[in-house]
Amino acid sequence: MSRLFKEQGVGIVQMTYNTRNLVGSGCYESRDDGLSDFGHEVVAEMNRVGMLCDLSHVGAQTSRDVILASKKPVAYSHCLPAGLKAHPRNKSDEQLRFMAEHDGFVGVTMFPPFLAAGNDATIDDYVAAIDYIVNLVGEERVGFGTDFTMGYGAKFFEYLNRDKGYARQLTEIWDVKFPDGLGSIADFPNLTAAMERAGWSETKIRRIMGENWLKLLEAVW
Repeated sequence: MSRLFKEQGVGIVQMTYNTRNLVGSGCYESRDDGLSDFGHEVVAEMNRVGMLCDLSHVGAQTSRDVILASKKPVAYSHCLPAGLKAHPRNKSDEQLRFMAEHDGFVGVTMFPPFLAAGNDATIDDYVAAIDYIVNLVGEERVGFGTDFTMGYGAKFFEYLNRDKGYARQLTEIWDVKFPDGLGSIADFPNLTAAMERAGWSETKIRRIMGENWLKLLEAVW
């Protein structure tokens, strides 16, 4: 089955989405029992066909198990540090370092509910969050991962806020306002300018803006 998805162009798969499935547990699950036996088979098959294991919405123990089980680099494709804001979707310093220590990758989201200032966050706050993670894992293992949900309304967020889209309510994320200057993918030049304003070198900017991603995907795909 993984081969079929790969042939259709699927190159990245979230192992779980917020709650439990047959692979393992999500970040909003009250008990994380780790990667299932079936999950180990899924990881091995994704390694074989060349698909990236994404742990952004995955529970801590299940994430750790996937990192150890995978023979190829895995990633948090879009997350923020719990060191700046305690939130079930954010990753602890320990989790971030463990990912990096095992040849993994961290994509940093700008999703406002996970930033310390919430909807009041600025583009400079986002750059500072990227820097926080860079200082933990090194600039060669980090990229930006927007988690944009452009063009979606209240029904979409209602679906996201519930287990499997309809059951228990998981969060209260209803109103999302991205940082000024980062309203869409057309605004990426503003992000580069903010990185320059923060004193980043051209090498660091190029790495975070895409070069690191290209190296990761080349290695996995």
